[in-house]
Amino acid sequence: MQNTVVITGAGVSVESGIQPFRGKNGLWNENPTEMASNRFFRTNTSAFLQWYYHRFVSCKDALPNRAHEILAKQNIKVVTQNVDNLHVKAEHPSNHLIEIHGNINFKRKINAAYIEELELANWNQVDENNLEQDLFDLFKISKEGIISETQSYRPHILLFDEYYTELYQYDKALAWIDEADTIIFMGTSNSVGFTYGALQVGVHNHKKVIVVDPNPAPSFNHPGVEIIKETAIDFCSRYF
Repeated sequence: MQNTVVITGAGVSVESGIQPFRGKNGLWNENPTEMASNRFFRTNTSAFLQWYYHRFVSCKDALPNRAHEILAKQNIKVVTQNVDNLHVKAEHPSNHLIEIHGNINFKRKINAAYIEELELANWNQVDENNLEQDLFDLFKISKEGIISETQSYRPHILLFDEYYTELYQYDKALAWIDEADTIIFMGTSNSVGFTYGALQVGVHNHKKVIVVDPNPAPSFNHPGVEIIKETAIDFCSRYF
């Protein structure tokens, strides 16, 4: 198992009661590339923060399922696209977990450059009866919604119009993929740059590539890729 990397996506958290963004029962009511963007944060700051506040509420009471627990217990290297904090709740060893798209529980200053600068977001301090102002206070944004480049905060989430950086341990994730003998994609649609790149590395370097999903994305159809149509819980219970 030491040379195995598991890449988890929204499908792993569905069995913990968290809806994915995409798909038939997805959360997106707006265009995701517009809504979850740095541009929207800066031009519609209140709406942006309120949307992510409700995203936090949808995640805060969710519990890890057996897939999260097995991966944590077996100390598997996991690169997760999920921001729901469930791998952390499962007590996955931090040195074997990369949250490549961030974590809804954390915030950082606008000008932060290193992961060590993260702080707890403390969304629980928000009173929904005073939602906009409490969110502005929490993220140190003026009551007029004006953002300070040196004093204001933002959720620690990789947005659609941003690039992977060391805030998301990107180089470490690439090194894990490069060193792995086996790459397992679990509950992910292969719709973002990191998963696409990891798949290409796996296929071109003749690694063992496994895709675990009851309804795998057609983009995973490559010669040499093993498709297993089952849930993450069933696969983890059997494989690990």
